[in-house]
Amino acid sequence: MLLMRVILFLIVQIQMVAIAGSLPGFLREGNSRFLSRSLGSACFSMDSIRRGLPCNPAAVAKDRQSRFDGGLFLGSNIDYMDDAEKILDGEADDATVARLFGKRQASEAEASFEFSYQAAKWGLSFEPYRFILYTRFENPALPMIDFITAQEQNARLQLASYVSNNFYAGLQLRYTHVKFIGKYFALSEAAAGDNENFFRPETQELVYFEPGFLYAWEERPWQPQISAALTGWGYSDRKSAAYPIQPEGQFGASIKPLVPLGLLEVGLHFQLNSETESAWKALRAAVAYELGILHGVLAISDSDQSAGFLVRYQSFTSGLSYWHEDVQQGVYVQFGVTL
Repeated sequence: MLLMRVILFLIVQIQMVAIAGSLPGFLREGNSRFLSRSLGSACFSMDSIRRGLPCNPAAVAKDRQSRFDGGLFLGSNIDYMDDAEKILDGEADDATVARLFGKRQASEAEASFEFSYQAAKWGLSFEPYRFILYTRFENPALPMIDFITAQEQNARLQLASYVSNNFYAGLQLRYTHVKFIGKYFALSEAAAGDNENFFRPETQELVYFEPGFLYAWEERPWQPQISAALTGWGYSDRKSAAYPIQPEGQFGASIKPLVPLGLLEVGLHFQLNSETESAWKALRAAVAYELGILHGVLAISDSDQSAGFLVRYQSFTSGLSYWHEDVQQGVYVQFGVTL
C-alpha cells in the first residue's frame, strides 16, 4: 500500500511539466557516465554494477558499504570539443563555426571527471568539470540546427535509510551550475558573422530534489527487487529550453537468476514523463553479467540500444560503452579507481 501511494505521487508530479526542445534527459540526469550509457534508466532498479553513487538514492542504505570512486569519462566526437569550447567562451571565428557545422551531421560529445564517497546511509559526489555538445540537423534543403553546448559543475548528496520489511527510502539533493548555449537556427545564420553576439552564452543554477524507493527481498534466492524514483524535480533560477524542470518517473524491477558461474542480473524499467506516448516506448530491458574481472552490460529500448563492458583489476577499472539511437551513435571510454 505504501509503495502504491509513492507511485501515484510520482505520476502526478510527472504530469505537471511539459517542455519541448530541451537537452535529452540522458545528458541532464547527472548519473555515473558508465551506468547511464550502458544500462540507461535501468540503472535505477539494478545494482550489480557499482560505479560512483547509485542512480537510485535508496540503494545507498541497501548497499551498506563504504567506498571512494574517482572516474574520468570521455565520449565520442572529442575532436569537436575544442571548437565548441571556443564558441562557448566567445572566441570563435568563421573558420571555427565552419568546422563545427560543416559536416552537417548529428553529433554528441561528452567529457567529465567525478569524485564520490559512499558510506552506509549517505553518499556525496562532486563533478568539477563536465562538457557537453549536442547537435541535430533537420531539413537538408535548408539546414536547421538544434545546437546545445554546455559546461557544468555538479554536486550530489544522497541520504537513505532502511524503513521496514525490506523497504528502503532515500533522497538525492543535486546542484548544477551550467554555462551553456542553446539555439535552434538556420545554417545560413551561423555563417553570417558576428559570432560573439549570435552565440552568446547563458548561465543557470538548478537544484533538484529526487526521492527514491526500493523494496528488496535480499533473503530470496533470486533477490528480486522493485524500485521507484522521481528525477528532474526541483528549482531553477530561470527558465530555459535547454535545462527545463521536467520531472520523470522511474519504475522498475530486477532479479538475479542463479547461474553456474558469475553473477547475472536481469531488469525491466519504465521511464515516464509528460511526453511519453505509450508504455512500450517507455520500456527498457537490460542484462548485466559479471565473471571474474569482467562485467558486461546490454540494454535495449524502442528508441536506442547500448552495450558495454567494464574490466576491474585490483582498485582500478576501465570500461567501454557503445550507444546507438536512430540518428546518433557514440563510443564512450571510462577510467576509474575505487578505494
